[in-house]
Amino acid sequence: MTAPGQYSAPRYYEIAFDMNRKQEVDFLVHCFGRYARGPVRTVLDIACGTGPHLVRLGERGYRMSGLDLSPENIRYLSERAAQAGLQVALQVADMTRFRLPRPVDAAICMQDSQGHLLTNEAILAHLRSVRRAIRKGGLYIFDRYMCSSWTDPARRWSWTRRRGSTTVRATFEALRDLNPVTQVFTEHMELLVQDNGAHHVYRQDHRSRMVFPQELRSLV
Repeated sequence: MTAPGQYSAPRYYEIAFDMNRKQEVDFLVHCFGRYARGPVRTVLDIACGTGPHLVRLGERGYRMSGLDLSPENIRYLSERAAQAGLQVALQVADMTRFRLPRPVDAAICMQDSQGHLLTNEAILAHLRSVRRAIRKGGLYIFDRYMCSSWTDPARRWSWTRRRGSTTVRATFEALRDLNPVTQVFTEHMELLVQDNGAHHVYRQDHRSRMVFPQELRSLV
C-alpha cells in the first residue's frame, strides 16, 4: 500500500521519529524555569504533529494545548492523549493565523516546523500570532535546522525503529533542489513499514526554507 504522505500514517511517523524526546523535554522544562518571567503552567505546542513533546510535558503536569495543520495528526494525538489520561485542547490551525481563547505562559515549536514558512512575510505573520497567544513575560522556544555548508548541501539519513511487532525504516533527505536566493529547498521522506506481516510504503515531498541566525534575529 502506498499513501501520499506521512501524515496519513501518524502512528508510523511517531514511531520513526521518537528519538531524543526525553532530553528535549528536559531542556524545555529547564528553559521554562530559567527564562520565563513567572511560573509556566500552560503551554501551547505549535505544529505539534503526533505530540512527542506535548504528551511528555502533559505527563509532567503542564496544561497543554496544541495546533497542527494536519487533521490526521490531531485525531491521532487526541486518542494518544486520552490513552495517557491527559486533558488537552487541540485544534487544526495554520501557524501563521491562529488565536487562542486565552493566553498561555509559554509556547514551543519543535522539529524545525518553522521551516514550512517559505517567506519572511509568513514568518512575521507567525510571530505575530505567537505574540497574541502568549501572556506578557511569557516564553517562546523553537528550533531551526542549520546546514554547515552550501557547497555540497544535500543531506540524507536512514534509520530503523521498532515498537512491538511494527518496524519502520525511515529515510529522510534535506536540501534537495536548493535555491540559494530564496533559500527554499525540497525535503523527501520515505517510510518502509512492516506491521504484523503487512508491508506499507509512505512517501512525501515538501518545500522548506533555511533561515540564517542573523536573518532570524532581525525578523524577531
